Amino acid sequence: MLSGMLLIVAALAEELATGLNLCSHRQKRRHAGIPVWTGIHRGRTLRFVKLGMGPDRSAATLERALGALEASVILSFGYAGALDPGLKVGELVVGERADLLSPASRGDSLDSLGLGGSWPLAAPDALLGLAQASGLPAHRGGVLTSPCVMGAPEHKRILFARFHDRIVDMETAALARVAAAASIPLQCVRAVSDSADDDSLSFLSYDPDAGPVQKAARGLAAGSWLKRYSHWREGSAAARRSLGRFLACYLDADEVIPSSPGERT
Repeated sequence: MLSGMLLIVAALAEELATGLNLCSHRQKRRHAGIPVWTGIHRGRTLRFVKLGMGPDRSAATLERALGALEASVILSFGYAGALDPGLKVGELVVGERADLLSPASRGDSLDSLGLGGSWPLAAPDALLGLAQASGLPAHRGGVLTSPCVMGAPEHKRILFARFHDRIVDMETAALARVAAAASIPLQCVRAVSDSADDDSLSFLSYDPDAGPVQKAARGLAAGSWLKRYSHWREGSAAARRSLGRFLACYLDADEVIPSSPGERT
């Protein structure tokens, strides 16, 4: 088992690169069948794992990683969609709890779905202070994890009214469940990539009755593919810039992340 204290995880390669780009001496090796990146930031050895998208896939990858990597703190970061209409693209949300939306059965309406669990997230006050010190607008709030994309504004309104979580993603609550089972604190910081009224991903949004063919047809019917994609890329780029500024501050903060034996204190 590899020694180490901090494990940094994200769903997408471009999210993970935001942290890796702050490191020197980057290397990639496989452990327990998954790729693990290491890097050095100001004398501290950091480890990074790309989890993949979705609650099942990300949770399974984290479980395997924790079987090979000794970690006392996990930082999960990346993009999220806003449920709170007051949030703007590029703003940070520090997770204080993670709620897991139950999977839907055929014919289930969105307002009939419940939660499959809720888990506290670690160090929200300290993380919020760091985020604000980085000069970025930052907020505390709940994170709702969905097994599918929630891209339609009307769906976001329903979820915000029902659960009061400020953002929605597809991983955090599933990761929190795995971390809790391993007795490891999970910290979460997400940057808003699409606002609550953004409909650029609406054709991918919740529909338990639609199969792959129907979803593809709905995407074609939505039209304006290039415009929609360009709009989402603009939002994700703004989110990525915010995450980079936050991580630069976070990685210098000894009060939030512990030092490994033999590294700086």
